Amino acid sequence: MDSDLIYHGRNVLIPEARIAVSCRFSVQILRSFLIMVCLSLAFSQSLESQTREEVLSYLKNLGNGSWLFGQMATWVHDEDPDMDHSSNWLRKIYDHTGRFPGYGCITYDFDDDPFSDSAWNEGVKKMYEKGIIPGVYNFFANPMGGSWRDTVVIGPIFDTGNNPVKSNFYAQLDRMAANIKWLKDNGITIIYTPFVELNDRNKWHAREGSTNAIKLYRLVHDHFTSKGLDNIIWAYHTTQGEGALQEYYPGDEYVDVLGKSAYGTGLIFSEYEWAVDRKRNKGKVIWWAELGIRGRSDPPRDCMDVVDKLENIFSELAGFVFWSDAGFYNVTGNINGPELMAHPRIITLDKKPDL
Repeated sequence: MDSDLIYHGRNVLIPEARIAVSCRFSVQILRSFLIMVCLSLAFSQSLESQTREEVLSYLKNLGNGSWLFGQMATWVHDEDPDMDHSSNWLRKIYDHTGRFPGYGCITYDFDDDPFSDSAWNEGVKKMYEKGIIPGVYNFFANPMGGSWRDTVVIGPIFDTGNNPVKSNFYAQLDRMAANIKWLKDNGITIIYTPFVELNDRNKWHAREGSTNAIKLYRLVHDHFTSKGLDNIIWAYHTTQGEGALQEYYPGDEYVDVLGKSAYGTGLIFSEYEWAVDRKRNKGKVIWWAELGIRGRSDPPRDCMDVVDKLENIFSELAGFVFWSDAGFYNVTGNINGPELMAHPRIITLDKKPDL
């Protein structure tokens, strides 16, 4: 027994001893608390160090033997933005292969609004805290108030005066700006795609052709930039249609990452040489922005064909982003998915350096 502890009666500490023990106990608690605070600050600082410049620099150095494995986490359905939820494709990929992608993308669907903004924000934050490079798609609702498939007249958005179409779209812009500001306040840089497949005329934003589609992209860029949202890496891509990448290009000053969709067994990138020129001479990142390696009726495909294409034809690409929706697009519904993710030249989360 400690000689400093004075007991009285039935093993009860007298006041002086109680004070001494209480002080020592308080010091231990304070010490533990300070350690936790220091660890928390260190963790916070390590997250905040992932600046836009650092992420973009990392992406620019990919290709030619190092290719980033990406996966759409959610599209516009009821796929939960929480990466640990069974409907989230990051979880599905992990359950199938035992690895997480190095990049994941969540869609903020303003058309159906299946989740709250806070749920999407927390989903992005969870990916970021896991170490996955976070991407964000926007799916803006038709500014005329109908479905994204319905008739739209885009011109009023650019009018100098107020009108219902412009007010609708700007309300969506400000809603998204608030979300990106929340991400910025949490130290999160995102790869942001304001319009998915800018040339896809099935979507309202491309229904009137390239001129207004480009104006829309630039409008979003300038609006968010004016609000000080400097945690955005700006991404642009088109369908796999030949010539679309040049026709709908918003311009070098508006785009950091450019890419193509590639669906079916061809694994094509029709404007590859033009994209490589933008990479080498303008510092752009190029990739397969959407990748689906077979159709629904095609037999399961060897995922290692992706590595073969990258090594022999499209070596300058920074990587690829598998589509969600159904397993036949990605590694969960094809052959050698785990082997693709284990390949030494394919960068999954466990092989990605801390940024």
